[in-house]
Amino acid sequence: MAATIGGTIRVDVSKGDFAGVYTGDFAYDDTHLTKIGDEFMTINGRGSRTRPGLLSLNFRFLDFADGITPVTYTVRDVDGFPDYPLLYFENGLPTQFGFQVAPGNDGGVWGGNNGFMFVDPGIFKFVLRNGTIGGEGSVTLEINESPPTPVPENASPLASLLAFLGLGGVHLWRKSKKANK
Repeated sequence: MAATIGGTIRVDVSKGDFAGVYTGDFAYDDTHLTKIGDEFMTINGRGSRTRPGLLSLNFRFLDFADGITPVTYTVRDVDGFPDYPLLYFENGLPTQFGFQVAPGNDGGVWGGNNGFMFVDPGIFKFVLRNGTIGGEGSVTLEINESPPTPVPENASPLASLLAFLGLGGVHLWRKSKKANK
């Protein structure tokens, strides 16, 4: 049973001038997940072993220029959109995002320039103020609500046939009982 599932992103930066908790949210459709082993999801599902279904991503962090003003970054701010961001799953549960936001395409965190990134295993790295300040934190993903429990359906053709025959048998039994009176 497919469901749209929402979750929260929590980043804890524990050291430096920009220590604090930064949050965001995400949503995905689990229609194409097998929920077995490691799987990957993007907006479009392009790539080897990558499934479609990522619906949204919003992350509230600091403006790169001043390092003070909170800004909400979305999937469209991610380098490589729509092939990124990449959401990792283990047995159907989201465990990690993989992506980088690097305005100006100047290399972002890898190039020592403005940007932030989510990398494995659960690490958040950032560079602000034209590359003069940087740091890192830990990432936690949490599902906001559990997906609905699937309701079993009697979709078996054999079960449907047995139910039909049972109803027919009851009808014939009642008909013969009336005829004998």
